[in-house]
Amino acid sequence: MHMAGTDLGSPEADARAARGPSVLQEDAGQASAAGGPPETKAGNGGAEGAQLEQAVAVLAVSEPGAVSGLSLPAAEPAEVVALDPEALVEEFRDFDLELSKIVRLSLKRAFDVLVSGAALLLFLPLFAAIAALVKLTDGGPVFFAQRRVGRRGQTFRMLKFRSMVVDAERLRPRLEVRNESSGPVFKMRLDPRVTAIGRFLRRYSLDELPQLINVLAGEMSIVGPRPSLPSEVARYEAWQHRRFAVRPGLTCYWQVNPRRYQISFDEWMRLDLKYTDDWSLRLDLDLVLRTFKVVLLGTGT
Repeated sequence: MHMAGTDLGSPEADARAARGPSVLQEDAGQASAAGGPPETKAGNGGAEGAQLEQAVAVLAVSEPGAVSGLSLPAAEPAEVVALDPEALVEEFRDFDLELSKIVRLSLKRAFDVLVSGAALLLFLPLFAAIAALVKLTDGGPVFFAQRRVGRRGQTFRMLKFRSMVVDAERLRPRLEVRNESSGPVFKMRLDPRVTAIGRFLRRYSLDELPQLINVLAGEMSIVGPRPSLPSEVARYEAWQHRRFAVRPGLTCYWQVNPRRYQISFDEWMRLDLKYTDDWSLRLDLDLVLRTFKVVLLGTGT
């Protein structure tokens, strides 16, 4: 930032310094013509007069008009660079916004780490029970890992408790004609691939609990748009990619919407963009509380 100041070596200062001695000479000549005391005398008187003249000259240069009896012109004010208060306000406002955003992002990440870490410890017995039930269903793997698209288009392996049959991905093409979504995502409320224990897990969103590990690893957040499949993102329109400006989350506007399976894909994307543009810690807390209501009422599918 440029700070205004006075230049001690400016042309105005040099001009004032040059005017001082010339004014003294004019005053000295006027004094002689008026019959005043001579300025040059033999002996010490002449030396004292010269010293006095030099002292007065110094005073005249440093403090114009401060010496009585001298007719000195008023000093011209030094040029000062004017500062625009509105420009400064805008500059500091931008700085505050950037600083505020950094602080809020740090707090959001701290919230994610604290909540996910505490939840993993708290739900450890529940994890063991769910894992046993999934394993006893058909002897297949407990977890289902799937490649998803996260923040800034980076992919990661999202974890879930397996709620479908082992070869669910291979069977999906046969069910595409029954897709209930209007966009590139695949949604079926009564998906035949879901197992009996899987329906229970989905009803209370328990199959999503392993994603707390993704949150702790920094791949996801507690609150954010739901992560998408790469095949789905390949069919997104340009305006929909802005949802990847934030980390995907466990819950979001769409997740807590009571009619989420009836809204169109574009409306879903607009809800994600609304969160991307308006997110705050207060909003995150509000969505988390609304998610508890969804989980306790068992409205998931």
